[in-house]
Amino acid sequence: MKKSFLAYLAVAFLGCGGGAQEKDVLCLALEVSPNKLDPAYVVDVAEGEVASLIFQGLVRFSPDGEVIPDLASSWEISDDGKRYVFHLDRRMRFSTGRRVGASDVAFSFKRLLSPDCRSPRKWVLERIKGADAFSEGMAPEIEGLAVLDDSTVSIELEGPFRPFLQLLAMPAARIVPEELFVDTKAHSGAPAALVSNFSEKPVGSGPWVLDSWERGDHLMLVPNPFHPAGSQTLRAIRYRIIPEAFTRIAEYESGSLDVLKIPSAELPRFLGNPSLSRRIQSVPELRVLYVGLNNTRKPLDDPCVRKALNMAVDVERIIEVLANGEAVRAAGAIPPSLKGYRKRPAYSYDPGASRKLLLEAGLGDGMELDIWQRDSPEGNRILEAIQGYLSEVGIQVRLVKREWSAFKEAVSKGKVDAFFLDWYADYPDAENFLYPLFHSENTGGGGNRSFFSSAEIDSLIELAHRTLGENECYNLYAKIDSLVYEEAPWIYLYFPKSFEVVSLGITGYRIPFLYLARQYEGVRKS
Repeated sequence: MKKSFLAYLAVAFLGCGGGAQEKDVLCLALEVSPNKLDPAYVVDVAEGEVASLIFQGLVRFSPDGEVIPDLASSWEISDDGKRYVFHLDRRMRFSTGRRVGASDVAFSFKRLLSPDCRSPRKWVLERIKGADAFSEGMAPEIEGLAVLDDSTVSIELEGPFRPFLQLLAMPAARIVPEELFVDTKAHSGAPAALVSNFSEKPVGSGPWVLDSWERGDHLMLVPNPFHPAGSQTLRAIRYRIIPEAFTRIAEYESGSLDVLKIPSAELPRFLGNPSLSRRIQSVPELRVLYVGLNNTRKPLDDPCVRKALNMAVDVERIIEVLANGEAVRAAGAIPPSLKGYRKRPAYSYDPGASRKLLLEAGLGDGMELDIWQRDSPEGNRILEAIQGYLSEVGIQVRLVKREWSAFKEAVSKGKVDAFFLDWYADYPDAENFLYPLFHSENTGGGGNRSFFSSAEIDSLIELAHRTLGENECYNLYAKIDSLVYEEAPWIYLYFPKSFEVVSLGITGYRIPFLYLARQYEGVRKS
């Protein structure tokens, strides 16, 4: 860090606070404030975006969503798909100046899996051979993890898993410097305890360094002077915490933000303004919106009832009005931008057929349905529309709003009839829209909050995990997605697009396919 906190605060005050902006400070906004910037505890989009700038993994995602080298300059994978050998790029250094070594990789992985760490993301590495035994305190080392020399690491999996490289690009698998942590000796080899302020003053080897952080207000990042791809065009990135959408819009229009994610309700205005529309970028989101139905609750345990609910809702009209036509209707869970997606006929909007199915299910007198939600402008509008459609076929819907923690607990424990949610990809592979959402071992908090259960689907997902051939695997994904869709565990809605508008004077900026791929290499501000 070449500049003091006060110096950068002065830059921020002038550059992103509503006055004349300094040309080399990129001003961005986060909707929520990060809680922790320790890779072992990163759980949401805001934390993931910032942590991915500060820390490196063995690999990372390119703007197109491909896995590319990061700390590792190259790697080999055995023919059986179980053994990976990574060769570290000797140029990579932590922001302290020390070179990143293979022992740092091994330490970081052991720390994540340690029972003392209690990381909510240890599942990212649980496919490594011996990981479970180590996590349970039954083994002093991870059998499948080995340091071959100071720049070579070997990883052996319990069984082949084709998306494993993508798991290694996630924030949880990012590397921390071993010397900043303390071995608590809870059991031999357990690196769990951390320097008390590491999450507030993280040290990584990524292209950016955290210079200042005022919780609830802003974060300031500066280039890592030891990173070979550290920015030569920006002096700093300032993230301001701005929860309210219309405040973010006002800040962008006043010149205080350089990039704005456009709320869907405001998209027509921005697209209709010629001076703004030519500076708008869009990308399909790796995200699906849906109303989850508790498949264990009567009468929702009947697939015919669940299909009737799908046929009662005019999703195309919702897309036209509430998403400005800028979304793809979901007839499955896999987004169109991922391999494994197949276009198939969606449930037709047919209130008459819906009523007939309900009658056949013994619900000729109608039914009551509670749909739980978090309060959000997007969710409010969508659910009010769904409430109206369902009332036309005799289903009386009560919308129940709860704050996130209460909502998540009730939904994960299966205490609700139905709920509105979206699913963001952790990594850009169709598997991430199938295994967490529909495998029976993930019911509840694991992602399968609709409590969908099918021995056939479980078996096919597990087969896909073992399938290394890409075409064969993608065909399996498509088959699984189709079979699940026929069971209608959700009211399927749509895959949205993301739109961002960039200020004049910003060049080299591009929306990545995945939020974890933001690096800001080559971005200039004049």
